[in-house]
Amino acid sequence: MTNFSGIAHIAIVVADLETSTEWYRRVLGFEPFGEVRPGPVGLGRPRQMVRHAESGLTVAIHQPVDHSGDTFDPSRTGLDHFSLAVDGPAALGGWVLHFDEVGVPHSPVRDIGYAQFVTVDDPDGIAWELWAAAPARRAEGRSRSAWRA
Repeated sequence: MTNFSGIAHIAIVVADLETSTEWYRRVLGFEPFGEVRPGPVGLGRPRQMVRHAESGLTVAIHQPVDHSGDTFDPSRTGLDHFSLAVDGPAALGGWVLHFDEVGVPHSPVRDIGYAQFVTVDDPDGIAWELWAAAPARRAEGRSRSAWRA
């Protein structure tokens, strides 16, 4: 069986590159690296790469030249949301305080038995969860990887 070693990056399409880059820096702690790049020749997708220093997760923020003007909609086929693992309820509470401090609306902390999470939407409505797996799930090593109940 073929394998892969991790996620190289996540690419998202946004309406405003500058606004989104600043939001990801201020709200989730991603720092821009390098300059805005034009992307592959003829594609018309300028992008800014941002990286979260502690986790190493990289997001490529794209603003197509011919953007459709649509907004994100999790009810359409495709992406629903991204979920970032945190190390338990205390860390989740720290994120809630941070969101409050930077004035970003967020969901209440939701407890679904096998995890607690809070959701925040980026400027284009793309949902990001901060996910604290229940202790039994963390002990199984699943707090650092995707899993379904």
